[in-house]
Amino acid sequence: MSRTLPMGLICGLTLSTLVSGAEPLPIALVNVDRICKTYPPFLKQLEPLKDQVKEVDQAIQVRQAELETAAVQLRNAPPGSAESQRLQMQVVKLQNELQQFIASERQKLQKKELDITLAFHKQLDAQISKYAKEHGIKLVVRQFETSFEGSEGRPLPELIQILNRTILYEEGLNITDEILKALVAKSETGSER
Repeated sequence: MSRTLPMGLICGLTLSTLVSGAEPLPIALVNVDRICKTYPPFLKQLEPLKDQVKEVDQAIQVRQAELETAAVQLRNAPPGSAESQRLQMQVVKLQNELQQFIASERQKLQKKELDITLAFHKQLDAQISKYAKEHGIKLVVRQFETSFEGSEGRPLPELIQILNRTILYEEGLNITDEILKALVAKSETGSER
């Protein structure tokens, strides 16, 4: 429903423009996914998160080893003994602590990634708005990664996204490269372009 109305409007406006013989509509496409995958300053900001993920994984492995050690001791303890009961409580405690640690660290990392991504999207939106105003573009539509090339072996959700794409064909409307170049130039000079 959310995609149907805007795309119906775009198609209607495009058809009326073609029928009337007027200038083409000032519509452009931007592949935000491609920009996010190739814009060096954004990727550089995400780099520390990868290191933090590795550190968290190592901490999880240490905690899992502690849990496994306690579980082995529990299996070797005589059933029903005081030692067995103590170890059983320790195993449950270690399991709960591990689950809480994983959930807490995952949430922290997701928050950091979200903060970085939101800041970048604000910068990207500003650049797209500036470009659109400078070039008389009235509507910019987000285009997703939708190529069938290399789709073999892709996960099912990605294939479904390709099949459910909104833009089936475009030529000469894509401003992704221009936006990416402007962002790179701005990051290199530190000023508006």
